[in-house]
Parts: sequence; structure tokens; C-alpha cells
Amino acid sequence: MEIKSISIPNSRLTEGKTYPFKIERSVTLGPDEDWFVLKDPMGYKILLPKVFYRDYGFMPGQTIDCRVDKINCNGRMFLEPAHPKYREGKAYPFEVTGSGHRINILEMDEYYLQVRDVFGNPWEVMTANPELVELPPGQISCMVRRIKKGKLFLEIDGEKRLPGGLKPGEDYVFRVVDEKVDPDDGHSYYILSDSRRNLHLLRKKYYHHYGIRKGVRIRCRVERMGTEGHYFLEPAHPCYQPGGTYSFPVDRFQELVFSDGFRQKVLVLKDCHGEEVKVHIGEELASALASHKKVTARVRNIRKSRLELDVEAVI
Repeated sequence: MEIKSISIPNSRLTEGKTYPFKIERSVTLGPDEDWFVLKDPMGYKILLPKVFYRDYGFMPGQTIDCRVDKINCNGRMFLEPAHPKYREGKAYPFEVTGSGHRINILEMDEYYLQVRDVFGNPWEVMTANPELVELPPGQISCMVRRIKKGKLFLEIDGEKRLPGGLKPGEDYVFRVVDEKVDPDDGHSYYILSDSRRNLHLLRKKYYHHYGIRKGVRIRCRVERMGTEGHYFLEPAHPCYQPGGTYSFPVDRFQELVFSDGFRQKVLVLKDCHGEEVKVHIGEELASALASHKKVTARVRNIRKSRLELDVEAVI
């Protein structure tokens, strides 16, 4: 089978690790498209969008630490520079500038404080304590749970979450009671009800092909709870279960060619809905599979409906 080569404009680093990058210069590629040109530890260049990091004080010639936040299935790398003032997992004092209450998409009360970071940027931090909103302090300690695209995801330090009755890693049955668009982010969601009639959100975008509709019951695995107090749920796939081994038709082979010369073979399979599943494989396995039209693979995980596979054998 013919293998199509795809050039990847960055070298191959490890997802989740932090590396030093040198800022070479700034470039403009179009209206509102300003970028930093970074050089990685191997001397290869990658672009970083300026818009998220204008307060960071980055200048040409400076070396900055960046975490490889994600490497997608096509080999493209996404970086998150270290924040100049804050680190994930640590608590810091924030000035409180206001507070509020609203009814969210689940028709539940949400209480929040408005805080300001050291650069004067406004952020919201959720609280389960209405009294804190009624009489907000002048300053509060917040834990920085996550930083993504320069955005701070905060929790009030030491505040206990209200028990939601669900445990991460466990499966539960939910009833689909509605579909709504959240006016805050513009995304469409399924509204799910658990056995205690607590309501939960499920992003519709990833599950159009699951046949989910109002009135049906679905089983979901609880992944984790987010900073805004909502659980992240993963519905059971209509065709596959994590840990199971299945047959998949081979669609094609690709080879990702990185800037540093590294070559990564990619096996492109099709799932039961005709969606592509890309699996990185070694040279030896690629040669063994070159003439095969089907392979068996174990489902390692399913996230946002996408399969993560380990190819085990040849049919």
C-alpha cells in the first residue's frame, strides 16, 4: 500500500514535558494574526499566537519555558508558555472587584466572585457559598488549577466542593431531558439527569453520531469535575468498549515527516461510523501491515467519542 508523506513544521517533542524555546522575532500573517516565531531546543521553528500572551512581556531574543500541551494525531504541536507570575497547582492572593449570582444553563444557581490578576485582567471564580457573594472580601486566595491560552482557571483555595454524588471513573445511567445552547459560550449541549435528578451537561458536538436524543437513557463514565463545578462525562460508545478488541478496516497509511527528520508511520483506520482513527505505529509493524485490509486493535480509551487504539494483530 502506498504511504503518503506529510510534512510537519515542527520537531517531535514529548507531550506534557516543558522545554526552553527562544523567541526569534514577531510576524504578522494577516489581520489580527500576530505570532511569535520560536526556536525549539533542536533549532527548529514553531509559531505561537501573540493574542493570548500580550501581558507576558515576551521580547525577541528571550528564552521562555513552554509546555507541550498537546500533539494532535497529525503531529501538530500546541505550546503553553509558563506564566510569568502564576504556576498551576499553587494558590495566590487575588483582588476581589465584584461578585454576582446567575441562573445557569441547567437552571441552577451559580455564585461567583470577580477577581483581578497582577496584570489587571478580570477573571471569575465560582463559589458554593452565597454569603461570600453577599459580603465579598477585598482579597481572596485562589488556587490556579489550569492555565490554557493564557487563561487562568481558578478555584477558591480550601473551599470544599458540594458533593455531587458521582465518582470519577465510575459509570452511571442518565436520562436525556433536553438540548440547549449555552448563551455564554455558544455551544450546544445535551442536558442529562442522574438518578438523584441532578442535571449535567454533555457537549453535543462530539456525539452527533451516537443517536442521543431527548427521552433516551444513556450510560456515561464520569471523567472528572471541572473548575466550574460540572462533571465531564463520556457516553458509552455504540460500538466499542474500553479494553475490548475489535476488527477495523484499513483506510490508508501516512508518514509524518518532522522538521528534525524524524519519521512517524501512521495507520489510518475507519470505525463503525466511518470516522477516521489514526494510530502511530513503528516501522516493523508498518511493514507487516502494508498489504492488509483489516487489523485487530484494542480500545485503550475513548475520549470525546474518539478512539485511542493499540494495534495488536493482523487479520
